[in-house]
Amino acid sequence: MTEHSLWRFSRAFYRALNERQTDQLESILDDNIDWAIYGPIDMFAFLGARHGKRAVIDVVREISSLVQLHRFDRESLMLGEESAASLMRYSLTPSKSGNPISVRVALFAQFKGNKLTSLRAVVDTFDLVEQVLGRQIHLPQIA
Repeated sequence: MTEHSLWRFSRAFYRALNERQTDQLESILDDNIDWAIYGPIDMFAFLGARHGKRAVIDVVREISSLVQLHRFDRESLMLGEESAASLMRYSLTPSKSGNPISVRVALFAQFKGNKLTSLRAVVDTFDLVEQVLGRQIHLPQIA
């Protein structure tokens, strides 16, 4: 049994963020990768859609300059032959504030020939924004 492509991607992504070494990540990205991280783009410019290997590497480098990733835990996981879905919790520290942040992210990945062809990530943005702002957001009560 061979190793699932998600494990290679996880290691390469972690290394790209923490060590700023993108060679492993580049080797497993499809040239035409379709990448999107959904969240408040106005607050976090690295969120949003990217197309193509170069655009993804550039955004990963941008993220690595903004945060230090300490750990990630898979809360749940489903693997298909060439797909994966996972609910993750990331523990990280923004470079500017130095205040630790914990954020949940739902990841949906598709692979073809051991290359990542599509990634969708949905960030628990409400919790993330509260942590970054350092205060609770009070919303009006809806009847």
